[in-house]
Amino acid sequence: MFLTHFEHYTLPEWHINMFSLKNFGECLLSILRILVDERERGSKVPSYLNEMGLYILYRQLPVGDYIISSDCAVERKSIKDFVNSIVEGRIFDQAYRLSQSYYKSAIIVEGDVDYAYTTLKAGAKAFHGAISTIWLNLGVSFFFTKDEYDTAELLFSMVKHEQGEFRKSIMVKGKSRASSLSEKQLLVVSSFPGIGYKLAIRLLNTFGSIKNIVLASAVELSTVKGLSRSKAEKLVDFFNAKFEGLRESSNQNTLSLDKWKDFKG
Repeated sequence: MFLTHFEHYTLPEWHINMFSLKNFGECLLSILRILVDERERGSKVPSYLNEMGLYILYRQLPVGDYIISSDCAVERKSIKDFVNSIVEGRIFDQAYRLSQSYYKSAIIVEGDVDYAYTTLKAGAKAFHGAISTIWLNLGVSFFFTKDEYDTAELLFSMVKHEQGEFRKSIMVKGKSRASSLSEKQLLVVSSFPGIGYKLAIRLLNTFGSIKNIVLASAVELSTVKGLSRSKAEKLVDFFNAKFEGLRESSNQNTLSLDKWKDFKG
């Protein structure tokens, strides 16, 4: 008897009978799947996607909320969160990291856009300015949905196109668009736990190289604006953590079907 839940990922109910008739591996190849950030468990979107027939795999993702394929990732934001991220400047950092990790990246804004027009000081001008800046400078697309079900339908359509037609695999982090050495260094440092785009710039400006950042003590790291002592200590622990090892393969970053059980989030 096959269960509908395998640790961090969920199998659509309608696939149960398939497993009793076909080889497990062959059956998985025919299933459309999506990689979902752990923080999305609180929304109804993953449940809706599962009901639509998608194979759900949860994991803590470094960028994005939904990984559609090795080329495509999506960040989902409620209209309120999107407005707050504009005010705080977070949206530009998040969009930058998303665009640096996946060739096709998008942000889904969920809810009534009138909220943005009435909440932001500059109203529609600020709202449209943020969207146009991100799209023109970073190439990140925007989609607008009315609710969680509408979002799920859009994501399902994306998955069908990427995996159903082109049979693309899922990858935790796609190819970087970074071209210059400085951009590549910034991409590496911004991928460290707890380090965003702005903090990565400050670290590189302060220490001059990735090597100097890694060799710095927690006390030295905490002198950088925005990096608390506790966060600096966690960063040092991360630098010194022993690598537990992974099996070598030609596609090390790909979440191939036979390796899904190895990922614990």
